[in-house]
Amino acid sequence: MHTDGSMTRQNAQCLMRLVATMLPTVWVVDSNCFIHLGSHGDDKAIKDISAACKQMGAALHVTPGVHKEVATVRMKKWNNKPRLLDVIAEILTTTPVSDDQIRGLAQRIGERASPQDVDLSLMVLASRLAGQGEDVVLVSDDYKMTTTGERVHLPFRTCPPSTFFQRLSELGPKAARPRLRGLSRKVRAEEMRYAISRAGQYDIQSKLTWMIDSLLQSKPAPSAAKTDATDDTALVIALQRHLAGETVKKSRLKALAHLPDICAPVSALLQTNRDELSSALNEAQIKMGMGLAPVNAQLSSIAHRAVAPTFSRVETALGLMAKEDGNHARAREHLIRGLHHATLVDDDDAEMNAMFHLGLVELVSGDTQKSAELFEASSVEASRIKSKQVQMVLASAIARQLNGDDEAAANHVAHCQTLVEGNESVAAIELENLGNSLLAVGRPVLALEVFDEALECATESTDTDVAMRLTESIARCDAAITGDDAAQLKRMRSLLDKVNNIGGQAAISFAAEVSAIEERRSWQEEPLADVWSDWQDSSALIPDATMEVLRGVKQDDSLLLICYNSEIGNIGIWLPDSDIEAIDASRHTVSINTRIKVAHPPDSLKREHRIRGIVALEDEGAISLQVFEARD
Repeated sequence: MHTDGSMTRQNAQCLMRLVATMLPTVWVVDSNCFIHLGSHGDDKAIKDISAACKQMGAALHVTPGVHKEVATVRMKKWNNKPRLLDVIAEILTTTPVSDDQIRGLAQRIGERASPQDVDLSLMVLASRLAGQGEDVVLVSDDYKMTTTGERVHLPFRTCPPSTFFQRLSELGPKAARPRLRGLSRKVRAEEMRYAISRAGQYDIQSKLTWMIDSLLQSKPAPSAAKTDATDDTALVIALQRHLAGETVKKSRLKALAHLPDICAPVSALLQTNRDELSSALNEAQIKMGMGLAPVNAQLSSIAHRAVAPTFSRVETALGLMAKEDGNHARAREHLIRGLHHATLVDDDDAEMNAMFHLGLVELVSGDTQKSAELFEASSVEASRIKSKQVQMVLASAIARQLNGDDEAAANHVAHCQTLVEGNESVAAIELENLGNSLLAVGRPVLALEVFDEALECATESTDTDVAMRLTESIARCDAAITGDDAAQLKRMRSLLDKVNNIGGQAAISFAAEVSAIEERRSWQEEPLADVWSDWQDSSALIPDATMEVLRGVKQDDSLLLICYNSEIGNIGIWLPDSDIEAIDASRHTVSINTRIKVAHPPDSLKREHRIRGIVALEDEGAISLQVFEARD
């Protein structure tokens, strides 16, 4: 009895692993699957399907168009032959899809290549659910839905009805498995006969390959061999727990030998002051290297894997700090090391963030090809962990367009649109974060259009707090843009306008937001109403005496700092003899701790930098620059 119980537990664990890694959380089901079910399903079929879905934590979704197409389908093998919809309605979730969304997808695919409206509605629904973080499979024997979905990068998988029933049989309740397998075989035979009957009308080889591949992919993977209690992975975990202050078995500590003492300096890194972090990291690495020098390769590997998460976080933090300061060469070095450490422990989140910030660094350096590759790699990690997908995919689109890869950029935007659809509230935050990241590396032209799409999403989801922040961010970007940016702004707008589709009342509200932004833009270009030639306290002009630096204009030994404040717009601070370095590819604020004079700017400066006035300082040394602290 003990052995049987142990095997039962092992089987249950294996089952849970398979459910977690193989099966979707959502099935979107086409009409042809229900037609097959009506023809071949016995009187237990609906209960079997319901029980299998419940055990797997999955759900069946359809659109109203499917109801219309199967309205007359009956369960032919049941007594009295009831309507299929009457017996299956309780386990279906029906979601309407607007005509605008259907037309939008048809335009993306191309009218001639586009499936029928009901099929398009299912593809829109599947995309929407995938954008909400679900793992979606669209069930249909219409191979056109698979090929068109792949061509425009829709974020779901497909399988024919026979494979759908086969998957239910593999992981459904034991009693239902034989019946569901039998149903799968009958449906598969019918699918094959139909495909072969059409051999004279189109090449069926690809469809048959797809049908077979989908069946093979549904087979359960062999269970992993039992991990030995003292293998390297177990020792890595034991060392990490010990370094975190947890109690670890004495046998494990003995197996670790001197590693706990050798790795001890790493434990304090995450509590180290920001200003001391770099030197503390170097010291920890030196001490650890000295300690590991006489240790064998196996124990050394265990030590490196155990401390890799800490080193990854610290290196990434140092990289971000260097990027904030505008030192992108040093940022690149830290971020590369952070990525390396993350790969030692397969930390998808750390890998994603390191590659994203590396992509920003390469964007600043002008290597848009490498930037695009890094953003695309980060988007792959994002899709695995279902986090920041909109942000990473849209960054990929922007970099691809900057690199001249317009087709790849358009494909990324199309993918992004499916992630945004039905998920506007979360998308607004992700887009806002991407815009802030682009601003942090001195790219207001790129950030402006991202913020604009984020504002659409925030308006559509009626999130007024986010909308207010975004309105201010757009005003800040407007203030930073010069006439030289117009061409790039137009190209970026034509690309990113497709990220979100807005209509109805939301479109009216968004138009009002745009009108308010235009009024503010006009106000920002007007000269200051008041100027003065006598020294006055800086608070008379700047309420909090702090402005954000947009750029520095150097001329011989003098410097004109172009600065922005949300209450007064753009102001130029004139520094006749200054050694301040104003780096465009970073964000800083400037604080003024002296009295000032204010004058109207010359027309040339007004036109070029859109400044409303020029400020002179009584004490030129009484200003300081700080790293801009953006919202997380």
